[in-house]
Amino acid sequence: MQRMTTVLAGVLILGLTTAAAKPRGHSGVYDNITSIEETGDVVGARVEVFDGPRPYAVVRICEGECPEAAKVPATIKGDTIAFTYILPSNPPATLHVTGRFTRRGLVLRTGLDEKEQLLRPGKPYE
Repeated sequence: MQRMTTVLAGVLILGLTTAAAKPRGHSGVYDNITSIEETGDVVGARVEVFDGPRPYAVVRICEGECPEAAKVPATIKGDTIAFTYILPSNPPATLHVTGRFTRRGLVLRTGLDEKEQLLRPGKPYE
């Protein structure tokens, strides 16, 4: 009886440590949208990531004003993400966005000559 209890306790501890060691997913909200007081412009980006079997992102990139958010398919491999976003400008601009997940948030690059920008973890829309 005591041997069976010891075996069950070992299995339980092994199961708990394995569950605790599972890698954390990247689902979440990342945001750096700010308002420029002098001009009233709104700039930055907000990306809500949904990983899983069919990952996607809900994206809003603001340049002067914020357009409606767009749901786009995403490719997530390890700590990187990539997606294509159509900026509703005249004419519309296609942005090929790449990024990487870090401890500080999501670092995005929206084009080859664009600087990287950090989007910090945020709260989902309510």
